[in-house]
Amino acid sequence: MPPKHSLGKGLGAMFPDLLNNIGDKPAFVLCGIEELTPNRFQPRRAFNDADQRELVVSVRKSGIIQPIVVRKAENGYEIIAGERRWRAAQAAGLKDVPVIIRTADDREVAELSLIENIQREALNPVEEADAYQTLMTRFSLSQEEIATRVGKDRSTIANTVRLLKLPDAVKKALIGKGITAGHARALLALDAQGEQISVLKVIQKKELNVRETERLIQRLKNASVKKRSVKKDPFLTDLERDLSSRLLAAVQIRTGRKKGTIEIRYTSTEDLNRLVLLLLDRK
Repeated sequence: MPPKHSLGKGLGAMFPDLLNNIGDKPAFVLCGIEELTPNRFQPRRAFNDADQRELVVSVRKSGIIQPIVVRKAENGYEIIAGERRWRAAQAAGLKDVPVIIRTADDREVAELSLIENIQREALNPVEEADAYQTLMTRFSLSQEEIATRVGKDRSTIANTVRLLKLPDAVKKALIGKGITAGHARALLALDAQGEQISVLKVIQKKELNVRETERLIQRLKNASVKKRSVKKDPFLTDLERDLSSRLLAAVQIRTGRKKGTIEIRYTSTEDLNRLVLLLLDRK
């Protein structure tokens, strides 16, 4: 299991090069707010929640106390950490913001953005899963390496990434807090997306908790297994085989309590005509 101390130490401890030698230069410089651009690896998508609105009020009253960490870009600077503060400063009408300029490559920027948001508990589960997926596919980090960086178990990373396999309707409900991550993980036990969406509707309609959802899904899976395991009467199996051989066509017999059907399949119009003549005993 990876060590659990990463988050407790803060960004400076995990990426010391970003904050080294601060004593050799001013702690921060003022930068025109229009010179900053958003972090291209920012995992957070929504910035208009209640917390953000509270931050705008705070910035309007007291300004930005904690500088924004940036790196040089082709035009101006790209934000490494502090995009929420930058957006709040814009909404509050500030013209300049304090920044600390550091050197960081793309992978460090992606990691920092993810870790900062996790520390602030600012990401919904889908955003977090997307961020992990970016680190895995774009920067070739293993789940074990990601787990070490963010201070979580590897299994937690794996289960979070699996949420991306859910249909859009489920992910939308998860982002909108119509269901929890626990509900979403339970739905992953169903193979078909149609079943997942059907159970989602039941969860929302009946306001099921995670435990109740797990029991519902287990009943569905047991019923499916039972349906598949029901064995056909050996006599009917032999009869299907004999009829298929005689008619030179696939035959299936379905039985109910009192009634049933005999299904004969044909592959072409000529085959249908052949079967009709045979059943009518006409040559």
